[in-house]
Amino acid sequence: MDTIDKALLKLSERVTDIEEAVIANPAKRSQPLKKIKIQKTQSKDGAVYQFQFYADNKVTHENEPWDRVLPRILALMRDEGFKQCQIKGNVMLTVLMNKDRQFKITGLKQNVNYSVFSEKEHNRRKNYILGGMAVPWMTALGIMDENGNVTSGMQKKFRQINRFLEMLRDVEDKLPDNCTIVDMGCGKSYLTFAMYHYFNGIKGKNVKIRGYDLKADVVEHCNKLAKEFGFDALEFFNKDIAEINNDNDDIAMIITLHACDTATDIAMYHGIRWGCRVIMSVPCCQHELNKQIKNEDLSAIMEHGILKERFAALLTDGIRAQILEIMGYKTDVMEFIDMEHTPKNIMIRAVKTNRPFDETKKQALEKQLVLFGADQCLYRLCFASNGLEKNNKI
Repeated sequence: MDTIDKALLKLSERVTDIEEAVIANPAKRSQPLKKIKIQKTQSKDGAVYQFQFYADNKVTHENEPWDRVLPRILALMRDEGFKQCQIKGNVMLTVLMNKDRQFKITGLKQNVNYSVFSEKEHNRRKNYILGGMAVPWMTALGIMDENGNVTSGMQKKFRQINRFLEMLRDVEDKLPDNCTIVDMGCGKSYLTFAMYHYFNGIKGKNVKIRGYDLKADVVEHCNKLAKEFGFDALEFFNKDIAEINNDNDDIAMIITLHACDTATDIAMYHGIRWGCRVIMSVPCCQHELNKQIKNEDLSAIMEHGILKERFAALLTDGIRAQILEIMGYKTDVMEFIDMEHTPKNIMIRAVKTNRPFDETKKQALEKQLVLFGADQCLYRLCFASNGLEKNNKI
């Protein structure tokens, strides 16, 4: 690790221009200044670099000439206690600062301007959100090497992570700074770490993330990794999804990725009753309706186990999407990643709107449930005698 003077010397040797940079990940979450963005802009006197200071709900601006940019970045990190700065310019790199105010430069790579490639080459060299430079936590997990190259055998996981981040990018404006995100059934947490890095390291939103899983050893391992990565606002818990309570946090989003069977429904139910702004779910195995549904008019499907299983899974996700719509969410059902990577590739993404409870859609859904003899878990949770509708909590 380097002192500020050595770090400045190394930066000056490598960085000759900056298009944009983000200083983020404050050591103290309670501090007013949450992040700083730097963007190159043009004035009547030529190029200047605008520093945008995000403190609570206010944004202030200051301009600096080029010779003041790099020294000020390091000084702001040191004085304000920011752990990370991502720089994109003639090169792409990350500046890290530890608790002793020492600096490390990592992920150095020549910046790639994808616009200069032909269309064929552009398609071959996709500009991933986490591509083109080393990301320390991805290097630690063996996804990348120290030069930012994806390691052998991890290409599918790398593409999955970036696809997930692309879907988060589409809804990030719905999530306020300093909110809480809950990941239910987080498993090994590759996507949880990616989400934390994206929101706090890249976007500087200063979010808190809680992950829950039933496997105690997995939770212990993830907490150890979070500490190693310096992800102070990320914590994992060994707890059943059904037992999770909202401790009066502003939980803006819940995520459930491959939670088994009705665990997906329980997670969605939490998201609805907490009034989450965004609900994202990739369902896993779905046995509930496969054991229930009957329809003589669809005997061509019902008499073949594999067809009935697939139909039951699609029907389950259709019911879930419809319930979210009934509850006032704009809901999209989309392909998560290519079918070649996994058959469990459907994502349900719901964004809360101001639309009122839709009784007409509820009645239409109930007709479909009767048609197939289905008693679906999320429907029971939302519309039982003690459910959300009866308690006027929607």
